[in-house]
Amino acid sequence: MKTKQSSTDTLTLQGQDIKIERCYLPHADLFFFPENPRIYSLVCADDIEPSQGEIEKKLIKHDHVKQLAQSIEANGGLTDHVLVRSNDLVVLEGNSRLAAYRLLSRKDSVKWGQMKCA
Repeated sequence: MKTKQSSTDTLTLQGQDIKIERCYLPHADLFFFPENPRIYSLVCADDIEPSQGEIEKKLIKHDHVKQLAQSIEANGGLTDHVLVRSNDLVVLEGNSRLAAYRLLSRKDSVKWGQMKCA
């Protein structure tokens, strides 16, 4: 991952500690994960995989994303990192947070330009 202000940590999955890198990445460089069951159920129709733009457009219309954006703004940022696959920058966990950041960046692209990632 290309990082800014990164640190190494571990994440426990199925009883095993896995090394991860915590960092800040530009949200514009990240990709939604259409195969995520929650994303799939919200945005996919007729078994056709939507484009990244279609996923974003549909997600930011959902109330839970709007509420999440308000919460992120009130807190001054994320409390939890989004989980990003390092080889292709797909967000495996945190697609709603990605959509919320993109919504916030419409107001202030500098303040909301980068997200906490792991």
